[in-house]
Amino acid sequence: MGVSGYLKSDDGRILSLLNEADSQEIGKTISLGTLGAKGSESDEVFKEKIVYRLSLIAILNRESLNYIEKRRLSDTKRRVILNLELHATFLVSATLVSHLHLAEKVILPGKEGYRVVFAYDPKYTSSYVNLWVLSATGGPGFLNVEERIRTVTVTISESDWIYDFAPKLGLGEYFIVEIPKGGDVIREAWSYVEKAEEAFRRWDSKSVYANCREAGKLLDRAIKERSGGESFVYRERWGRAYANFEKLASLDLHIEDIKRSQSYKAEEIEISKADCEYLLVLTKALIKFAEELLREYEIAKT
Repeated sequence: MGVSGYLKSDDGRILSLLNEADSQEIGKTISLGTLGAKGSESDEVFKEKIVYRLSLIAILNRESLNYIEKRRLSDTKRRVILNLELHATFLVSATLVSHLHLAEKVILPGKEGYRVVFAYDPKYTSSYVNLWVLSATGGPGFLNVEERIRTVTVTISESDWIYDFAPKLGLGEYFIVEIPKGGDVIREAWSYVEKAEEAFRRWDSKSVYANCREAGKLLDRAIKERSGGESFVYRERWGRAYANFEKLASLDLHIEDIKRSQSYKAEEIEISKADCEYLLVLTKALIKFAEELLREYEIAKT
């Protein structure tokens, strides 16, 4: 017996092969069926449950991991949904036991022995044309090899994926900011962040910075329109936060100017992964702050 198969994404893409691990000590338990002499369906006396313990391993390359993350971000709840397509190969008994047994001892003229008789038993369904004492549906094959395919769906929540799986899979550490997505402005700003995250996964730092800048400009216009541009909220509360954000988000635009200035060593002037990660976190925090300010204006109107 054995189990193999495929690890698939929720849209059917094959991510990896599934193979049994060497050690079955930590495996899950799967009931593959029963093995026993053929009898009536209601008779369980001669049937023995087969329990097969196994561990399955899927080896994921970077392309598969990136695709899983892409599908996760397209899910409204940011979950990872995987399908395990399991191919179980197992043995099925084809054995039939004829209804022959020894009767009481009898003495026949010139002989002494036992009489072999046929007795009807409603639990068994032997064929009358089968004259084998022990057979497999009239032939010598007692076992059949069969295969069944079963699909098991596994759903991993956003928090479990971020805290438990992503660090061990080499996808980096995550910092979670709860961001409301209500209102057209907030949804549009969030779409820029999603584009920036996609750019980060393919390491396009310029696109990361560009999309984060666009998200900030969108929010700045919205708050300015709601407040008239002269309020304490816009000039001080929002203004100070946005000024710092705008200065950071424009760094990528001025890299070449900084290089030409010769103020720093050439090898020091670069945009790193840490810079992009920080900008993404800051952009999400800015969206959350903007959402709260916009909500205050909505409450004030009522």
